[in-house]
Amino acid sequence: MTPASTEHQVIAALLQSGFLTPESLERVQTAAKQSGVSMASVVTRLGLVTEQEMASVFSSLLGIKIVRRHEFPSQAPHIAYLNPQYLKSKKVLPLSVDEATIELAMADPADDSVAAGIEFLSRKRVVRRVAYESDLEDFFHQQALAANEFAHSLLSVDLGSTKVVEEDLDRLADHASDAPVIRLVNRLIMTASDRHASDIHLEPTGNGLSVRYRVDGLLQEMEMLSVRWVEPVASRVKLMARLDIAEKRLPQDGRIQFPVRGRNIDLRVATFPTLHGESIVLRLLGQETVQLELERIGLSTQGLSTLKTVLKQPHGIVLITGPTGSGKTTTLYAALNAIRNPELKIVTVEDPIEYTLPGVSQLQVKPDIGLSYPAALRSILRNDPDVIMIGEIRDRETADIAIRAALTGHLVLSTLHTNTAAGAVTRLLDLGIEGYLLASTLELTAAQRLVRQLCPQCKLGRHPSPQELELMAGAMSEDALPDTIFEPKGCPHCEQRGFIGRIPLFEAIAIGEDERAMIRDWGDENKLENAFLKSGGMDLWGHGVSKVVSGETSLAEVLRVVECRRH
Repeated sequence: MTPASTEHQVIAALLQSGFLTPESLERVQTAAKQSGVSMASVVTRLGLVTEQEMASVFSSLLGIKIVRRHEFPSQAPHIAYLNPQYLKSKKVLPLSVDEATIELAMADPADDSVAAGIEFLSRKRVVRRVAYESDLEDFFHQQALAANEFAHSLLSVDLGSTKVVEEDLDRLADHASDAPVIRLVNRLIMTASDRHASDIHLEPTGNGLSVRYRVDGLLQEMEMLSVRWVEPVASRVKLMARLDIAEKRLPQDGRIQFPVRGRNIDLRVATFPTLHGESIVLRLLGQETVQLELERIGLSTQGLSTLKTVLKQPHGIVLITGPTGSGKTTTLYAALNAIRNPELKIVTVEDPIEYTLPGVSQLQVKPDIGLSYPAALRSILRNDPDVIMIGEIRDRETADIAIRAALTGHLVLSTLHTNTAAGAVTRLLDLGIEGYLLASTLELTAAQRLVRQLCPQCKLGRHPSPQELELMAGAMSEDALPDTIFEPKGCPHCEQRGFIGRIPLFEAIAIGEDERAMIRDWGDENKLENAFLKSGGMDLWGHGVSKVVSGETSLAEVLRVVECRRH
């Protein structure tokens, strides 16, 4: 099979499987012809096909095995006459060598010329395997770090429109860029995406530039770069986010669109000046497909039932509370997804827009041009909506408009930064909302947290201690206490963390007549919480204990996130 015929078969397979369209194929062919890069490589570098999809096509078409990063050797076997830089540039890694064969992990196993060249130099038969380009890059980067060399990655900024031959070529050129700071910033973003990080923290210190990733809610220090990278990295990120490079005394906010491994991610950029230079935080949005179905996001059975009942109301306010990064917005989107239909006009006001929903009008606030939450909401109310989603109630004016909208027949969904569901009432009263107005409009107040989920491949079971049984006894009857609970261990599947992904803890207090009377005569939130628990409600602690019993998370993880309550 010739290289051309193999490549054409790969493209045909991508078209047949629906990964490529005729329009995107034309775009790929143009970019490949003008850049000299193979079409199989172009489709992933332009973000049209994911690495997983590409590897599956290669595996099926060529009948070869897919190998992942944990299957690579710690050191590449030495083979005479094979230049390591050549292997690195071609994204090829020897996995094993015996007297007659050499096993190769290849990002593009359809590249017959590379395989033939290695066969000729090594005088051994090549056995091809397909590997993710990101896995190979990570291996070569770690090897370079071990040798105290500077590493590289791929792909650069700005995702453009589909017409865009020039922008496609710019991206392919950035892939091969020799500018160290471009390669460094690209590598940091791609590694964060590969590790499913939610944030990248770039923090200058007196000794260098600290790089930390927030993975599953916890910050992890990844590396300490030389102090000489502080200003170049800050300038590069600000350039990508179209911020003022010269302004180093004031905080700035911006956005970057970035194609990574066949996926398009959106990065929110926040810079602020510190003693040793500009600290930068990049939040990665939209890098994973989120299940926006209420039944599938992991809410408690009781909380889910309560929320679905309230969403059938024609008007009122639904609040979800919790700290930043607790999954509140995802739950709100799932709620909108559950009720959206052609008969309803649904409008959202957000900062930022994290997901897009078909059939929903979504507005991004822009305070720098006067489009604040209150200004946007006043305009929206004149557009005859049925349902309004407010990203966050931050001030008295926004709260007033939300109350007014609920009083005039709209269903309003929003988030609030408080620690408990009952605390939402205290917060709104503190903002100046009258108790009788809040009592007549509030339909549900909920609280949410995220806990890390135990890796199913390596979690360890053990008997709970008497102290642990005592803690859990506050949330369940003694005869329901478990004989076995689980704790993390660590394996290649979870990158030795013991956890993989996060799941929500959820409590939802429906506001009935008794609760409305409490709000009108508000003393403190404990009265509402105690009434909720006495009526058989499951709070965050109770939901967390149920997740421990089912083996989904550890008791220590629940205690890290939620206060233990005995009731």
